[in-house]
Amino acid sequence: MSVRAVIDATAGAPERQARALGAFLREGLSGATCAETVLLYDDERERERLVALAPTRQVRLVRALGWSPARTAASLAALARAEATRLFVIAGGAAGTEVAARLARRSGGAVLTDALSLEVEADRLVGRRNVYSAHLVGRFELTALPWCVSLDPGWDDAPEGAPLEHDVAVVAGDDGGDAPEASPLEDVERIDLPAAGVVARSRFLVVAGRGAGSRDGVERIAAAARSMGADFAVSRPVAMNAWAPLDRLVGVSGSRASPRLCIVAGASGAPAFFWGIEKAAFIAAVDLDAQAPVMRQADAAVVGDAAEVLEELAKIVAEERARD
Repeated sequence: MSVRAVIDATAGAPERQARALGAFLREGLSGATCAETVLLYDDERERERLVALAPTRQVRLVRALGWSPARTAASLAALARAEATRLFVIAGGAAGTEVAARLARRSGGAVLTDALSLEVEADRLVGRRNVYSAHLVGRFELTALPWCVSLDPGWDDAPEGAPLEHDVAVVAGDDGGDAPEASPLEDVERIDLPAAGVVARSRFLVVAGRGAGSRDGVERIAAAARSMGADFAVSRPVAMNAWAPLDRLVGVSGSRASPRLCIVAGASGAPAFFWGIEKAAFIAAVDLDAQAPVMRQADAAVVGDAAEVLEELAKIVAEERARD
């Protein structure tokens, strides 16, 4: 089986990523053996040190100037196609989880985030992860390939393994050369990792759910939120479809907010989601389904297309501000 661990040094903390992946490959993965480590890096001077961190003997280097989860996902998706990779294991945290979600979306595979353990069984992957604020452990089966998994942050504290001698099998895009088909990365502008806590500190929050229907629908809702001066967040299905960054996730597996006003646009209101907004002083819900749980839980409810209603509301707010 083709299994690859992924260390993205451009996202920061490569030592933490390597330690977590090494411990997981030793203790958390059963039924398969990891073939190699894919190491993304941007500083040629750091290459030798980074290779020494890899938890597998085989190392594939990918030159990627600047942190970009979309580019990383594209590179790994091409690798999955070129070499029939079945399982990618990525260190936990916001950056790793976003890459896993984007990779699954791009490659048509399945994603599991915050994995405690994995067991390969024939044509399926069985993973376990904490649910409901770590009060329970859930069992999840993945069938669609490739399997894209990010680790539970608890693996970050695992002890380091014994050092290895490494074989650098492939150097992709090194020395400024063109990357091969398996690694279509190019120089990109460096951007900072998302700042934590924006959603949790919000006073006025708009949350987009699966009912937005598409990335375009989510972006329309986000634009309406910005024009009204609101912060923007999403439900888990939106984040897992890579329609928005994972640092905007609200719910048990994301942030918990307590804004004065929360507008829920197209989210059904499942308990794990509602936990993230239940402390809001006032909740307004917009959904095409009048029977959605959130419509009964909200202080005010509007039946309609989420993006259209939010855009109309943004126009009203703009008109009221113009009168002041």
